[in-house]
Amino acid sequence: MEHDIEAAGLGAAGGLSKGSHHPVTSGQPCENCGAVVPDRFCSACGQLASSFHRPVWELVTESVADMFALDGRLFRSLPLLMFRPGRMTRNYLDGKRARYVPPFRMFLLSSVIFFLTIFTMNDTQHWFTDWRLDPRGDVSTDFTIGAQGVSPAEPASTEPATVSAPADPPTLAGVKFSDILLPDGTIDREKMHGIIRNQARADITPAELQASFLAADKAAKVYENQDRFGGRLRQWAPRFSLLFLPVFALLLTLMYAWWRKIYVFDHLVASLHFQTFLYILGTLILLSTAIFPHLAYAAPGLALLAVFVYIYRMLRVIYASGRVASLLGATVLLIFSMILLVSLAVGLVILSFVLT
Repeated sequence: MEHDIEAAGLGAAGGLSKGSHHPVTSGQPCENCGAVVPDRFCSACGQLASSFHRPVWELVTESVADMFALDGRLFRSLPLLMFRPGRMTRNYLDGKRARYVPPFRMFLLSSVIFFLTIFTMNDTQHWFTDWRLDPRGDVSTDFTIGAQGVSPAEPASTEPATVSAPADPPTLAGVKFSDILLPDGTIDREKMHGIIRNQARADITPAELQASFLAADKAAKVYENQDRFGGRLRQWAPRFSLLFLPVFALLLTLMYAWWRKIYVFDHLVASLHFQTFLYILGTLILLSTAIFPHLAYAAPGLALLAVFVYIYRMLRVIYASGRVASLLGATVLLIFSMILLVSLAVGLVILSFVLT
């Protein structure tokens, strides 16, 4: 997925300027429609005539040159997007589009930078390594094994302690990892199945028992392949984040369904700019907390406040809503956005669990 992100980033960064540093020779036929290309774009179909079959370093330097080109669209777009919520969206919807970076290009580029920042910081700070479950470390870890499968339990105390009696002994039992963990770090499947069978309720059906075995085996496989599980998270996180865009646009559509002069396209542009703001804000938070670790405690609260204020101003500027209506709308959108983000995170974990 990282390679897909890099390729998308190169494609998104290209085209932010007029591209005078890599013009297309006039008179050449367009590879898409065959028409003569007078400049960088085909006048018949609009396809970019610049070839990407070049050394990667040339593509990178070209993309950087595009990003900081003298046409200034990026420098006009970023400050307006970050510090004047809704103003660029309103201008874009009013027809003033040439002066700004196209919404989807800006959205794609910001998402690439955001996830590359996450992946790079993980490689340097070993986030996934620190999150690894290791029952052979200084702190022992219990697993709860029952007729419904296997789930992580709270870390046990380092002092000697006895396992408390389960609330429902026939269906639930606390089992230490040392009872099922083999010397090579894998899980003893037969012993685990025996524990599940012994602790299952008396009237459990063979199908239910088999389902419990499959769930426990899957959890054991994830434990034994935690690096692969982390890789699945990295692979699918960017794709899951894209689902936020249409849902947020749908929320805006429902909130302003009675406005005749507002179209779904308008809500989609507003959603693109809003999620671009979230990506940039997230990138800045990641970098600032990496440089100043003590900011990690205050960053979530400040980010939440910033997002609320941003949504409020966005509604005021784009839709010309009143103060009370904008406050209520910002509250509703923030609550639903948090619910949506949590749902996407849970779905990402479940999918990564299944695919591991």
